[in-house]
Amino acid sequence: MAKNPAQQTSDQDSQSEGSAPQAPLIVGIGASAGGLEAFKTFFSLMPPDSGMAFVLIQHLDPNRPSMLVDLLSAATQMPVTEAVNGAQLTANRVHIIPPNSTLTVERDFLRVVRPAPPRETRRPIDTFFASLAEAQGDNAVCIILSGGGSDGSTGLTAIKEQGGLTLAQAEFDSHAKLGMPSSAAATGRVDEVLTVEQMPEKLVNYARHLAALRARVGEDSVLIAAADSLGKICRIVRSVVGHDFSQYKEKTLTRRIQRRMQVLHVDTMDDYVDRLRKEPLEANLLFQEFLISVTDFFRDPEAFAALEAQALPNIVADKGAHHQIRIWVAGCATGEEVYSIAILLKEQLANKNGAPRLQIFATDIDEQAIAHARAGRYRLEQLEAITPARRQKWFAQDNDHWCRRSQRVDATHSPNRSAGV
Repeated sequence: MAKNPAQQTSDQDSQSEGSAPQAPLIVGIGASAGGLEAFKTFFSLMPPDSGMAFVLIQHLDPNRPSMLVDLLSAATQMPVTEAVNGAQLTANRVHIIPPNSTLTVERDFLRVVRPAPPRETRRPIDTFFASLAEAQGDNAVCIILSGGGSDGSTGLTAIKEQGGLTLAQAEFDSHAKLGMPSSAAATGRVDEVLTVEQMPEKLVNYARHLAALRARVGEDSVLIAAADSLGKICRIVRSVVGHDFSQYKEKTLTRRIQRRMQVLHVDTMDDYVDRLRKEPLEANLLFQEFLISVTDFFRDPEAFAALEAQALPNIVADKGAHHQIRIWVAGCATGEEVYSIAILLKEQLANKNGAPRLQIFATDIDEQAIAHARAGRYRLEQLEAITPARRQKWFAQDNDHWCRRSQRVDATHSPNRSAGV
């Protein structure tokens, strides 16, 4: 029987690379409506000896037993089991979330909690992906398959931030139901949009390249070898996008560059420099890789407590109706910290007679992040740091998102050309 490309690649790797890496690549796959056919196609093409561990998260009816184990067992030679609390993630095995459960990862062990949260707050894919990012870092892969809604987009972003691989199903794929894959792609944090049929070979090649890269050199050796190439890469990026990263932390830049090399299966920094010179689009993709930021509402509790109790009262104390308070938040990312400051200022001014006018400027060099900040739309799980009272007062629910009500923020793309300040 003829082998599919992924199986051929896997066989060649086993002959040339020797044994698989000790820690298996952990692949989380999320789906909802239409996910069954996508799952079956995916596993029919995935080699049973890939050396990866798979965890499937699907939106299931909490009141009915799942048939996924039986249905997928017919599509793969790998053992397929319903996840149990404390199970260790091992290579060449498929774990499936049980109905009415929340599934997470701690180190390389599964944690199953029953019952699941109420349906209106349940986002099992986001929950699992977020835990996978924290537990596995760049050893994690997440895939968003067919399904309605936006579950998975937040968790996918977390995996991207930790250096893992992120994939989403192509909209034109015959298995796809729009919603989750489109929402994931809209984050700008998806490494590749592929058909289900393309994904197994992509993963096999990615795992092989990642294992070879880890085995080849340690971090210090990588930094020494990368020193000359970093300057070239920064100059190419500056010539294409207009921003200079030459003064940024070398270790951070190197990690981001290596991640792009892993995605593209590029072996050396010199080869990657050649690719950047030939493909300006890759310079833009690397630029987006450099811009990955971590933010949240009231992200640093101690800092925001000091802001609320000390700094802001002093700012507004002697300001009247004829005054104006102007705030500038540089590097605002997707706006969470900006709106946190706006909420605190509005609350400070609420009981003040003749309150001053308030204007907040927010800037960032990431145009996608600025667009998000300007829209002021966030999913419920992104508002967890906001008390229910504040959430009801300052945000209005719009389906599965919450929109800021009235805070006026002038969010603009920053003209600054240096990311090193």
